[in-house]
Amino acid sequence: MDLASWALRNITGSNNDSNDGSSDEDGGNANTLNESNNNETPLSPEEMRAQRLARMEALQQKQREEQEAAAAKTKEQEQDGGAEPMDIDKGAPSVASTVSENDMAITPSKPLPAAATPSPVVASAPATSPSPTLKKKAKSDPLDRTAKKVQREKELLLKKTLSIALAGSALASDSSCTVIDIHSTEITEQSVADILSERIAMHHNLPNASNQNSLMRYLGTSHRLAGNELKDLQSASSSPRSSKDNASSSAECISILVEIQRQLVSYAATCIMAPELFPAAKDSTQQLATCLLTTISDLNTSIILGVNKSTSSFFYLLVEELKTQGHDLKQFVQSVVAFFTEKLSQIESVLDIVDGGTDGMILVSALAGLAMHKNTAHAIATLDNFLLPAAESAAANELIRPQMGNLFRMLSGEGRPYKKRSGPALEKHTILGLVLRIGIPSKTNPAFTPTGIFQMTVNSIENVSRQQRNKLTAQQEATNQFIKALIKAGEEPRSKLLDWVRDALLVNNTADAMRPDSRKVSSSNLLMNLSVALLKLCEPLVKDADDKISLIKPSFVSSAQDHGGVFETEGDHAVARLGSRNETDDVPMIEAYSPKNKFISPCFFFCARSLHYGLGPALSAHESLLRHIMYLHHDIRGAGRDIRTDPNFGLLLCRQRSNEVALFEPNMMSETLKFCNFLSRLLMEMDDDMLRTMPEDFINDICRIITIIAKLKSELLKGMELRNVFQMCVKMLSPRYGSIVRNYNLRAMLGDVLHDLYLPPAKDDDHRDIPQSVWSDPNTGGQAFLLSDKTAQETLAPSLLLLYGEVEHTGHYEKMSHRSKICSMIKFLWESSEHRPAFRSITENHESFIKFANGIMNETNTLIATVMQKLPEIRVAQEQMKNPQEWSQLSSDEQTQISELLAENEREVKHALPLANRTLQMFSYLNTDPDIRRLFLLPELCSRLVGMLKHVLGKLVGSRGLELKVDEPEQYEFRPKEMLLNLCSIFALFGASEVFQSECAKAGCSPDLLRDAAKPLRKFNLLTGESMAAFEALPALIEVFAKDVSADDELHADAPDEFLDELLCTFMKDPVKLPSGHFVDRSTITQHLLNDPMDPFSREPMSVDDIAPATELKVRMDTWLAEKRVSRQQQ
Repeated sequence: MDLASWALRNITGSNNDSNDGSSDEDGGNANTLNESNNNETPLSPEEMRAQRLARMEALQQKQREEQEAAAAKTKEQEQDGGAEPMDIDKGAPSVASTVSENDMAITPSKPLPAAATPSPVVASAPATSPSPTLKKKAKSDPLDRTAKKVQREKELLLKKTLSIALAGSALASDSSCTVIDIHSTEITEQSVADILSERIAMHHNLPNASNQNSLMRYLGTSHRLAGNELKDLQSASSSPRSSKDNASSSAECISILVEIQRQLVSYAATCIMAPELFPAAKDSTQQLATCLLTTISDLNTSIILGVNKSTSSFFYLLVEELKTQGHDLKQFVQSVVAFFTEKLSQIESVLDIVDGGTDGMILVSALAGLAMHKNTAHAIATLDNFLLPAAESAAANELIRPQMGNLFRMLSGEGRPYKKRSGPALEKHTILGLVLRIGIPSKTNPAFTPTGIFQMTVNSIENVSRQQRNKLTAQQEATNQFIKALIKAGEEPRSKLLDWVRDALLVNNTADAMRPDSRKVSSSNLLMNLSVALLKLCEPLVKDADDKISLIKPSFVSSAQDHGGVFETEGDHAVARLGSRNETDDVPMIEAYSPKNKFISPCFFFCARSLHYGLGPALSAHESLLRHIMYLHHDIRGAGRDIRTDPNFGLLLCRQRSNEVALFEPNMMSETLKFCNFLSRLLMEMDDDMLRTMPEDFINDICRIITIIAKLKSELLKGMELRNVFQMCVKMLSPRYGSIVRNYNLRAMLGDVLHDLYLPPAKDDDHRDIPQSVWSDPNTGGQAFLLSDKTAQETLAPSLLLLYGEVEHTGHYEKMSHRSKICSMIKFLWESSEHRPAFRSITENHESFIKFANGIMNETNTLIATVMQKLPEIRVAQEQMKNPQEWSQLSSDEQTQISELLAENEREVKHALPLANRTLQMFSYLNTDPDIRRLFLLPELCSRLVGMLKHVLGKLVGSRGLELKVDEPEQYEFRPKEMLLNLCSIFALFGASEVFQSECAKAGCSPDLLRDAAKPLRKFNLLTGESMAAFEALPALIEVFAKDVSADDELHADAPDEFLDELLCTFMKDPVKLPSGHFVDRSTITQHLLNDPMDPFSREPMSVDDIAPATELKVRMDTWLAEKRVSRQQQ
C-alpha cells in the first residue's frame, strides 16, 4: 500500500463498504457515514499529518492530470479542425449518484486561470447541467423544515467564518463569498477539510490575495470568527429557553465550528512546515509575522487573542500543533524574530515608522505576541542574538565597524567602531536592546525646532509633550508585556533575562561618568527604559511592602557568584560600600545568600543599580543643561543680543523640551519615588552589619533623584508619601551612624534631602513649592515630620551641628549651599519646643561642638571677606554698563572681559551672601542659650569668636559697607542692616563676660569701631532695650582690659624663646608638647587641628589625644613670671 492509500484508508472507499443496505433516497448513506466515523480508530498526530500531506499530494496530482488532459484534448480538437459540441449521455448516472461523499474528499477542482476574476469565484470544473437523477432526488426526497433550517445555519456559518459558499447552495450567488465546488451542498464535519483544502489551493488566484489579505491572515481571521460564532452558539444552546430541536441543530453547528477551528490550525501548521504544498504559502512564516503586527491595530482579527482566553487563540493553538508535529520551533521563531529585528533596527525613537505605518510599539507588541506561548518565549531566550558574547570569549573583544551614516552622526562619534561586548552592541545587536533603545529623540525632535521653539506657547508645548509621552508610555507598556512573557515562560527564560540585565549593567558601568564614552555605553534612552522596565517588575513588591519586603535578601549584593560583578568590591569598577570595620574588629557574620526565589532579589537590586546608570545621570545632565541655558541667556542679554537670533540658544531650548518629555513622565516618576521610599525602608530596617555591606550609591541615588525632582518639577511630588526616606535620612545622619555613612558628600546630600523636601516652605519662599503631603505627617494631624518624628527630636539637632562642620570637605561652592540649608533647618528646629532638649544635649559633647563652632566662625570670616571684596567690583561694572558713552568706547574684548568678571562676581556673591546672613543669624539665636554661650567662652573658642566678630564688624562698618549700594540688591540678598543687627546682638550677648572683654582687648578690637557701629543701630532703631545698653557699655569695658593687656605685653617682652609659642611667637599660657617635639600653646594647636589634622611641623597625622602637657616647662614659666611680677611691684 502506498503512502496516499494508507493515509486515506479511512476516507476513501466505495459506497458498498460503508453502506448498511439502505438506499440513498432514505438517507441511509449519511447515517452509515456517521456510524462509520464513530467506530473508527482515532488517528495519531503522525497519521493525521500524513493524511493531510497525502490529501494535498493527491489534490495536486489530480490537478496536474486534468490540466494535461485538457491540454491534450484542446490539441486534438485543433488537429481535427475544431471542437464539436460535447455530447451528454443522458442515461449515464450523475456525479452525485456515483461518487460517495468520501470519494469527494479527494476530488480536486481545476485551478482558475490567474487572470480570472469571477464574482462569485467558483473552485470547480466547468459547470455541467444538473443531472436528472439529482433533480429527481430533490423531488422524491424533500427536506423537512428542520433539515432545511440546519442546512441554512451551516451555510451561514461558512459564510460568516470562512467567507465561503458551496456551489449549488442558496448563498452561491453572494458576491462576498468565494464559491467552492465539492460536488455536494451537504456540510458535515468530514467535509470541512475538503472545503478548506479547495479554498487554500485557490487562494493565490483570488483578486484580493495581497499582503494585507495573505493566506495566514485569512486562516487566523477565520479562526477568530469561528471562535466568536462558537461562543454565541454555546451560550444560546445552554439557555433554558432553547428547544430540543434548536439544541440538536446547535450541536451539529458547534461540531462543525470546532472542526473548522481545528482544520484552520492544522492547515496553518502545514503551511509553516511544508510551504511548497500551496502557492499562497511560500512565505507563510513572514505572513504570520505580519499578522502578529496587527495585534494592537486590529483587535477584532488579532491571532493572539482568544475568544475565551489566550490559550484558545489561533497563534497559541498553531504553536501547539507545530510542537505536536515535531516541528523545529526555534527555527520558526528565529525566522519571525529576524523579520521583527530587521525592522526594529530602523527605528530609534517612538516617532519613527517603517513600511508606511509600523512603529516601535507595534513591533514590540508583535514580539510580545510571539512570546505569549511558553515554548516560543523559551525559543526567543535561547536565540544567539538574545545575549552578548560572554566576557571571557574571544568574540567579546571583536570590533564592529558601523556603516558610514550621515555626516552629523559621523561627527558626533556614532560611526566609530565598538566591541561586540559593549553598550552600543547591546542596543544594536540584541533583541531586548533593540526593544529598549526606542525613546524620545533628544537632539533632533521634529516637534521642537530652533526657530519654532520661540513661537510655541506653554499650552502648545504641553500638548506636544503629552502626545509624545503617550507614545512613549505605550512603547514601554508593550516592552513590559514582552518581558513579562519571557518571565512567565519558565526558569530558563527568566535566567536568560537576568543574564541580559546583568550584562546591560556591566557593559554600562561607566555610564555615570561626567562624559560617557559612546563607544562603550548604551544610549540614555536604553538605560532609562531599562529602569522603567525593572521598576514595573518591582511594582508588586513596592505596593505590598509589609508582606513582601522579607522576600528581598540584602546578602545578594555581597554574593559575587550571583550578582556577577554588578556590585564588585575590587578593581577599577568597584562599588564603594557604606562602612568598613577596623582590622582589629571581629568580622561580622552575614547571612549567606540562598533564597527560595532566585528572581526577586536580583530583579530588585538590579533595578536599584539601573537607576544609578539611567535616571540619576539623566537628571543630573538635565540640571547641568538648564544651568548652561541660564548662563548663556545671561551672556546674550548682557551683550545686548536677542536670544531668538542665537542658534545655539535655540538648540539648547529644544534639547531641554525633548529631555523633559521622557524625564518628567508622571507614571515613571511616581514609580521611581515609590521605589526610593521602599529602598529607604529596606536600608532602615537592616541590622548594622548588613547595612555596612550596602553600596553607597543606593543612598546617593535616592538623594540625587529626589532632590532634583523637588528642584525642577516639584508638582510631581504631589500625593507622594515619603516617610521612609525621611526616617532613613535622620537615621543615617545620627552620630551613631557616623562610622557607617562616612562619605562627607553623601552625608551632605542627606541634609539636602531633609531641607529640600521636609522643611515646610516659608510663606515668602518662592523657590520651594513642596506639596504638603511630602513633608507633613498624616498620623499627627499634618504636623511636619521634622517636629513629629521621635528619632528626629532626639538626634537631628546635634546631627546638623556636626554636619555643618563636616561639609567643609565637600568643595567651595558646594559647602556654601549645604551650610545655607543646614542653617535654615537649625533655625526651624530651634524655634520648636520639641527639639530644645536636643540642643541642650549638644553642650555635653565638647569635641563635637568645638568642631561645629570652629566651622561656623571660619565660614563667616570667609563669606564676609568675599562679599565685601566682590560687591564694590559689581558696583563698578554696573555703572560702566549703564553709561552708553563710556561703554561704547571700550573694545569688544574689554566689554567681554568686564561682562565675564561681573557674571563671576555675581555668582560668587549669590552663593556667599545668603549663607553669611543665615550664619550670623544662627550665631545670634544659638547664643541666647546660656549653656551654648558658655562653650564659646572656652579658651579654644573665645579668641576665635572675638577674631571673627572683629573682622566682620570691620568689613561692615570700618569699610563703609553700610553705604555700599548695588543695583537690585535683593537678587544677592544683600541686607547690610540685618547683618549689622545680628552681629551687634552677638556682641551684646557676650558683653557682660570678663573673658570676652579680655579677649576683645587682646585681639585689638577698637572701642571706636564699636561706637561707630552703635550710631546706625540707634538711627535705624535696630537694637533696643537691654541689648542696646549692653552693646554701648562694651567699648568702655574693653578699654579697662586693654590696660592690663598692655601691662602683660610689657611683662612678656623679654621672655625667653622657650616660653614662646613656636607657631605664633606669643607667650604661652598652657604649653603642650607635640609628637614632633615642638612646644605650642594648647589653644593654638587645638584651633589648628580643627582645620588640619596634621602636626604643623612634621605633617604627620595627629589628634588632640596626641598632645602631651609640658609640665616642666609650665613650672619654669610660672616661676619666671612670678619673679617678673615681684620685680615690677618693687620698682
